Amino acid sequence: MSQETVAERSTKRRIYERLAEVVCRRAFSSPEALAYELTIAPSLAKIVAPEFLARIDGTLILDVGCGGGIIAALLSENLRAMVVGVDPSKSQMRRVKRQTNRGHRIHGVQGYAASLPFVNNSFDGVVSSCAFKHWPDPSEGIAECLRVVRPGGRIVIVEIDGASSPGEFWSFAKKSRVPIGMRNAYVRFAMRTVVGVAPTHDELTEAVARWSEDFTVAHIDGSPFHVLTIKSSE
Repeated sequence: MSQETVAERSTKRRIYERLAEVVCRRAFSSPEALAYELTIAPSLAKIVAPEFLARIDGTLILDVGCGGGIIAALLSENLRAMVVGVDPSKSQMRRVKRQTNRGHRIHGVQGYAASLPFVNNSFDGVVSSCAFKHWPDPSEGIAECLRVVRPGGRIVIVEIDGASSPGEFWSFAKKSRVPIGMRNAYVRFAMRTVVGVAPTHDELTEAVARWSEDFTVAHIDGSPFHVLTIKSSE
């Protein structure tokens, strides 16, 4: 291998790392939010909502990193609950408002996982879908979720597995609304950016273990996602 090739690969690696930070460590802009809601969010909801519904109950649920409110709407409808959605993106808050206008019991609050604007023990359950990797301090986000959930309530977090294979991500791409001709490019981009900053099983465990011993991490079969379930102390 030539020295030039090594240098080129090193440069590409740095570019992808910086791109991953730009893509995943901030709130979505309005065009990004729109693209996500049209192509990814509906398919993600079909995978994520059943995981949440199998693990939480109650009449007041918090969705941290709610995006445009698609999952919050499904939870509200199936649990007959009020769902409060928190997201840092102004454009996503506007979409949550549209869900409310359609009759769903959802209320949107612009905010951040590391400083949730609620008093202690406010919610029966807390969920979060593919937002964990966006949190600047994931461990602090976990602590905040535990603070606002009632004693004995559950926190359920679904996130991309940082150890996902291209095949697993391709299985999700085929279910998404990404145009067929763009799916190969989407998978390559996702593997280099989104998966690159997503937590592995061990990293997710490490972030939670500081705050709780009562949790499980499981891979969702046939997908590039895993699900973390935490039970708060009684």
